[in-house]
This record gives sequence, structure tokens and C-alpha cells, in this order.
Amino acid sequence: MDSAQFETISAGHFRIKGELNFQSVPELWLQNKEELFNEQDRILEIDFSQLNRSDSSGLALLLEWYREAEQKGKKITFINLPEQMIHMAEVCGLDDVLPLKIN
Repeated sequence: MDSAQFETISAGHFRIKGELNFQSVPELWLQNKEELFNEQDRILEIDFSQLNRSDSSGLALLLEWYREAEQKGKKITFINLPEQMIHMAEVCGLDDVLPLKIN
């Protein structure tokens, strides 16, 4: 699977499946921005437990979601990130910026 899928689990809870890469991230952002940020809930949670792989564009997507949530007055949390993404965030110094819930 070389694309990413965005699925609603329940109100305010979403899941990302597949791969986040330079091809899938722009499409994922455009297709799901409205659904994610027009959500009535002020608290949003995005689960990455079924993400197969991500390159640096996946980290850029997290930053964009975080920025958009801040602008809309919402709290967003990213859960179950693969170790690879956590390490990328640490190397870039974003682990203290992004709302990552690390188990």
C-alpha cells in the first residue's frame, strides 16, 4: 500500500492507515482537512497504530494538523506513532512541540 487512508473511528477520534509519503500526504490533507477540523469536538485524537511507514512528509503533516488545530481552538493529540516517526520528531526537535502521546 503506497497511499494513506483517513478513517473516522468515532466522534473526535481518527485513524491513519497505509503510508505517509510525498505522494499521499498532500492528498490526505486536502481530502480530510474539512472533516477533521469542522468536527464539533474540541478534542481530536489521531491514531497511527496502523501506519505502515512514513517519510519526513508525514512529520510535516503532523505539524500542519497541529497548526490548524491551534488556529481553530482545538486540542489535538497524536497517538501510537511508529518509532520511526518518533525518532524523526526527536532529531528535528519537534518531540517537545508536537502533542505526541508516547506509551
